[in-house]
Amino acid sequence: MWQVFREHHYLNTERLGAGVRCYIAKYGDKPIAFIAVANVHMKVQYYRVSRLVVLPDYQGIGVGRRLLDFMADLYTRQTKRPFYIVTSNPQLAHGLVNWKVKRFGHGSWGRSNTRINRGLMKANSRGRLTVTLKYVPKIGVPKQ
Repeated sequence: MWQVFREHHYLNTERLGAGVRCYIAKYGDKPIAFIAVANVHMKVQYYRVSRLVVLPDYQGIGVGRRLLDFMADLYTRQTKRPFYIVTSNPQLAHGLVNWKVKRFGHGSWGRSNTRINRGLMKANSRGRLTVTLKYVPKIGVPKQ
């Protein structure tokens, strides 16, 4: 299914990272949005969005935000692990509810040649201004 969305993502890569779980959102029978979630195994285990793509005809109406919120809520409630997204999209970074800014700036090698820093280089985030957001669910508030 990634092929349908690939041309609409800025990285436009052939493959997704190993071990990502992929989901689509549909309007009727038509796929309109795609999200890939990676399970990261480091000292602290967490989930992060690998790709989030909304087809052009459905951009700007909140489909991406709703899919992102739904997946973040589902993963954090079921696994009790943190859920992150790194984005350079100002529309996505602005206006998200239940998300906390953890880092912003340009990605770089940092002080060491770590797996995370090598991943930033491969993702071409080094030259872009990005923001890392962590999902923080509201506890005890009924979902509407």
